[in-house]
Amino acid sequence: MRKSFVLFIALILCFSVKAQYGMSLSKTISINVNENIETYFFAEKLAVEHIDYYVFSHKGESYNHQPLVSHSAAHFMKYKDSDVVLKIANVLAKLRPVLNDNSQILEYLWYCKPFPQTGFRYDLPKDIALRDTLKYPEAESLVRKLTILLNEFYVQAKVGEYLRDNKEYYKGALNEAAKDIGVQSIPFEEKWYGKKFPGYIFILMPGMPITEGEDNYRAFGIQLQTKKGNMPSMVFSSSVMVPYKERLSEYKEFGFNNKEVTRFLTVHEIGHSFVNPLLKDFKKEIDRESILFTPKLKKHLEKSYINNWENCITEHLVRLGEIRTAMLMGDKTEEERLRKEHLVTMGFVLLPFLENLIVQYETDRKKYPDFKSFLPVIFQTLDVLKPEDIDRLISN
Repeated sequence: MRKSFVLFIALILCFSVKAQYGMSLSKTISINVNENIETYFFAEKLAVEHIDYYVFSHKGESYNHQPLVSHSAAHFMKYKDSDVVLKIANVLAKLRPVLNDNSQILEYLWYCKPFPQTGFRYDLPKDIALRDTLKYPEAESLVRKLTILLNEFYVQAKVGEYLRDNKEYYKGALNEAAKDIGVQSIPFEEKWYGKKFPGYIFILMPGMPITEGEDNYRAFGIQLQTKKGNMPSMVFSSSVMVPYKERLSEYKEFGFNNKEVTRFLTVHEIGHSFVNPLLKDFKKEIDRESILFTPKLKKHLEKSYINNWENCITEHLVRLGEIRTAMLMGDKTEEERLRKEHLVTMGFVLLPFLENLIVQYETDRKKYPDFKSFLPVIFQTLDVLKPEDIDRLISN
């Protein structure tokens, strides 16, 4: 009851005249819809009518399984042949073979001031993906041009007015997702890893097209650099196919009522924010132990899309953190569920070995104040293992 009351108050406070919708779930955790990102997807859907496709947005597809995508496409289709949309299509056609995705564009747009303002609300990081000129040649200049065009489209198509007219839909989507976000687990993750971030940001993308079908969704995590410091974030689309209705106002379901997916994205993926940066300092150890990624282990982890040792050990450590965090919370049911899912269903066979080892960390936090200080012990112990030891774990 108390949590519901807090969410209700947050909604009242955060849904202002401006369409930058969001709500606070705690002092450090927020969920929102980014106006610039929604504008991008409205324009992308029109642009693909000229360039056939961009990621999962395809020419001529209705996306009736995604209410906001379908409705916004019908609403804005009158601008399909406008000069600004033709220019957007031209830029996206140039970006498509360079980026092969749109996540880099969305990250850039997050740093921009809300349309129709120009400029950045936070300094653009030097290491933002688009600034990798070897990997993405000329991408930054093209996205800079795209941003100017999106701002023009925002004004011409009166995107802000559309967002405000449909604020109830966005409120419904935020409320639907918020109830399943693992707010309670994050403080325990911080305690277990021995690290705190100044905040955690979850961004819904109701306007992002996804292919029709159960379990289809898109998501990606990024470290957002703010004036308060780096904040882990998770950006995600709808994940539930919703039966089509004529008017957006008729919907009582919004595509985010998926507890399993939402908790995975907001617990497991946030775990990567604690683990991944630490492993950059252990590149030599990871490379040295890559012999442990045997053909048998690779085959065993195929269903989890693990294709190299670095990925294998990263995912093992994140899943280890999930299980031990549930244990720290005293949630025996979730602890056992995670252990069974990760070990039996997903095939992460090193988890029993790591769980036995991690007790040393958990029982001597004076010696090991944070997870980073214990990683050398983990890699030293892995060094002792031989490929046949790994294969034996799979056989057992």
